[in-house]
Amino acid sequence: MRRYVPLAFVCLAVFGVMLPSAEAVVLDLTTVGSWGTINGGVFQQYTDSGAGSGNIDSFVRIQGTETQQGYNTDYRGTGFPEFDENTSLTFTHSVLLSTVPIVSNDGTDYREFMLDINQNGEPILSVDKLEIALHATGDLFGYSTIFSSPIYDLDTGQDNWIILDYSINSGSGQGDMLAYIPDSLFVGSEDQYVYLFSRFGENTTADDGYEEWAHGVGGPIIPEPATLLLLGFGGFMVARMGSKGRF
Repeated sequence: MRRYVPLAFVCLAVFGVMLPSAEAVVLDLTTVGSWGTINGGVFQQYTDSGAGSGNIDSFVRIQGTETQQGYNTDYRGTGFPEFDENTSLTFTHSVLLSTVPIVSNDGTDYREFMLDINQNGEPILSVDKLEIALHATGDLFGYSTIFSSPIYDLDTGQDNWIILDYSINSGSGQGDMLAYIPDSLFVGSEDQYVYLFSRFGENTTADDGYEEWAHGVGGPIIPEPATLLLLGFGGFMVARMGSKGRF
């Protein structure tokens, strides 16, 4: 199998179709407006016109060195924080599904989340893990329990990751990526609290700045396929072999 994905694969991936592969999918979002799909989720480089810390109403803020990870919860008992979560309820707390905006593209509805990254030196950062789960209450604790059966997992099928460039939209509180998760994954459950776990810095080291997730902004919506054809396909996705440790 080729180390780099041929054009035919890229075309299918951009249109939301993933071919079976034993190779990791690496989604490169280091150019303005770039986007692609992994396991049905659509991820888009985002450049916000706002500026300044506080513009983002985060529901989980994570800060550490090299590799950092964490998830949102209202729990503040023994053992918290489990990973690298900010302990303030202002920045790390429960999320009701009803507060996560729905956006539509080409007949498909998505729940929209926004990621803001912050690097103190090297601008390139990898998003190495993303899992989303639904539960009946917002104060659960324990990664292995909360995410035992996630409704979305970036790593389903193989060990995938995303590359972001902080320098495109540098500064806290501006947003760097929009994540669109199919709304169909949230339908049919009576559980109304959303938990989001993410890990950064395995493939490109986190540089001591904090990363935070927030509700989406109601757009910009991902490009329609016809628009993308005009823009061209190059540079959105590459693949490489390799595996990382898992819980």
